[in-house]
Amino acid sequence: MLGLLRTTLALMVMFFHLYFGILPLGTYAVFAFYIISGYLMTLIMHENYGYTLKGRYSFSANRALRLYPQYWCAALLSIAIIKIYGPNAVKGFHESIYLPTSTKDILHNLFMFFTAWSPSSINPRLVPPTWALTIEIFFYILICLGISKTFFRVKLWLSISISYVILSYAANWEWQTRYFPIAAASLPFSVGSAIFFLAKNEKLLKASKNLSLSARSLYFIFLSNCISWTILYQRNIGYIAEIGFYLNIIFSSLLIYTLATGQKIFPLSKKTDGIIGDYSYPVYLLHWQCGLIASFIIFSEAFHELSLRGLANLTLATIITATLSTILIYRLDKPIQKIRDQIKKNK
Repeated sequence: MLGLLRTTLALMVMFFHLYFGILPLGTYAVFAFYIISGYLMTLIMHENYGYTLKGRYSFSANRALRLYPQYWCAALLSIAIIKIYGPNAVKGFHESIYLPTSTKDILHNLFMFFTAWSPSSINPRLVPPTWALTIEIFFYILICLGISKTFFRVKLWLSISISYVILSYAANWEWQTRYFPIAAASLPFSVGSAIFFLAKNEKLLKASKNLSLSARSLYFIFLSNCISWTILYQRNIGYIAEIGFYLNIIFSSLLIYTLATGQKIFPLSKKTDGIIGDYSYPVYLLHWQCGLIASFIIFSEAFHELSLRGLANLTLATIITATLSTILIYRLDKPIQKIRDQIKKNK
């Protein structure tokens, strides 16, 4: 029952990029996404695919079928808007959106895999947020290979991840080193994998019930933490701002744990939650392009800002994003889902 949460996170990223533009709203959402992915990928490797050669192949094939068709459509939309509105206007809207020319850049954008310690440093990216999807794919590979096969491995992985964070502070590295690089994402992914094992611990489950941990209350605590630290961040409070970042990891983890143990944020059916969750990925892929289209429709220029006209732009962008997402879901992803289901059955 993670669908509502996943789409909430995608909308947080969208609102951060197209309207608020204020840290740390988007960063909190991305790390929560990583935790969910660590949990879900570990779950399906254990319960759906297994660690045989055929199971690993089936996992890899299904992940590719899940990620790439919608991504390629989003990339084609970016190419179309570059041709329609011109490269200067589009690049002015987002510095990463321009046509790849070298073989290396074409391959990066074709396979959504930007080969760098910090994938966000590589341009062009026809779909700007795909730097985070490079990180997702990297950890999908590690999980497929067995990094989260046992709880012992996960605890070792988590320890190494925490060590990286400690090292970054000891070496006085910038906060970006704890967010953008692949190594920084190791912490939330390992936490997510740990949640898979912790959710099966009966003693911990009883303890959580005694503490009355509610998915709904944790959902609103998570959102309140995001909003509170977004406001506080504007006061230039330095390293203190990172307290909220790690509180976000804690609240996200607790929320995902409660959902993993069967709780619901709201009394939605599994089907309804799944329908809502289907929108998370296309919203994440399409919002920059739709924001640009909306700004040209209303104001005949490319912009995104925190203002009344920025709000008007965000409103239309949300409508366009929802419309195009619906088309991708029902005309592309749902038919492909039948193929993925068949692969899963034949693992």
